Amino acid sequence: MSRLDDPHPDPSDRDDFERRLNAKLDARRKANAEQKPSGWSQGLKFGSEFVGGVLTGTGLGYVFDLFFSTLPWGLFVGLIIGFAAGTLNVVRAAQDLNSDAGPSGSDGADQG
Repeated sequence: MSRLDDPHPDPSDRDDFERRLNAKLDARRKANAEQKPSGWSQGLKFGSEFVGGVLTGTGLGYVFDLFFSTLPWGLFVGLIIGFAAGTLNVVRAAQDLNSDAGPSGSDGADQG
């Protein structure tokens, strides 16, 4: 009977497999972490976060209008709140991007 057909594999084989698998997964995670996102991907991320916030706020405002018959006020307020939420999402994402870049020394914070 071959080793692959054995219904009760040796525990040391399983430990060896897990060790090799974990080593490969760690190497892949490290390689993925070292990759820099492209400008297009960052732009699409920022745009989708903004549009998602605006659409969500507008949709919730419209649903509010349907339940309480306040058209167009819920829609208008939802649009404004969605715009603010989308802007906040983009600002947070940009701050995360800048903090990941590390200190560049050209931000002018230490100049008098």
